[in-house]
Amino acid sequence: MKKILISLLFLIILTACVSTRYSYYPVSSYGIKKVSISAGLANAEDENSPVEYIGVSDVRSNVNTPHKVKILSSTIKIIDSDNKEYIAKTNSNSGYIHIYKQGVIITDDFKAYIGKVQLDDGTIIDIPPLSFKKNVYVESYNPVTDTINAGARTKRLFNGTVEDYKKQKK
Repeated sequence: MKKILISLLFLIILTACVSTRYSYYPVSSYGIKKVSISAGLANAEDENSPVEYIGVSDVRSNVNTPHKVKILSSTIKIIDSDNKEYIAKTNSNSGYIHIYKQGVIITDDFKAYIGKVQLDDGTIIDIPPLSFKKNVYVESYNPVTDTINAGARTKRLFNGTVEDYKKQKK
């Protein structure tokens, strides 16, 4: 009985997992409360993965009532951390600009000049140039204890810039 209890205890401890996800967000509040802007990586679990897309979404959107965003300019300008400029084509029917498919490989902080977007209610918003920094979201979870105690799932360990995370780990 004692061996079973010890084995069960080790199973619970050893099945704990840490999930780390990376993405990019604008450094400062861009003063626009109607849209949310972020950039996703090709592999969100790999810190060195390139940016796959830049997304502009309407904050009113949810599962039941989606709201569309149109990017009005046909191209956007992106400047990487080495000051190299890229021009990426946009898709006016989507709020996403798939830059990786266009050969734009960004793996560090960057600036994006998106320009004007239109919400589905007709509102036109001019987005100022944005500086993006890599962010990390780290959480710990344990499938065994999360199942047993449904009210105490996942524990957020860190949410912020990669620079701040590295400073905290020192």
